[in-house]
Amino acid sequence: MLSINVSELIWTIINFFLLYFLLKRFLYDPMVKFMDARQARIDEGLKRESDAREELRTSEERAERELSLSRAEARELIAAAQSEDDERSASCRAETERAAAQARELAVGRAAEEARRERAAVEADVELLADVLARSVLQDGQ
Repeated sequence: MLSINVSELIWTIINFFLLYFLLKRFLYDPMVKFMDARQARIDEGLKRESDAREELRTSEERAERELSLSRAEARELIAAAQSEDDERSASCRAETERAAAQARELAVGRAAEEARRERAAVEADVELLADVLARSVLQDGQ
């Protein structure tokens, strides 16, 4: 029959608790610490990733705002330069038109003066020719 030996039961209980203590101390606790440390590193990595994504998003938003401001500023500068160019162009056109008008007036004045001189010269030549022609006709008639 089955009999229970008390000394074996005590040694079995002592061995069980000794094995439990050794396994807990050298296997289970280090493994739990390792798993906790690993989970902490994973959580920290995920948090850093989340922070990095947030920082990237804010950086992209900031870059987009700065780019928009730069584009608006560039448009304003281009508009100002275009306006200044239009003003300069109009000023140059007006100055050129004034210079052309003055040159035209000067040319018309010179042409009129030259025409007067030529008329005077022709009139003087006409009188001389008329005198020469009259003498020639008179000499031929004698």
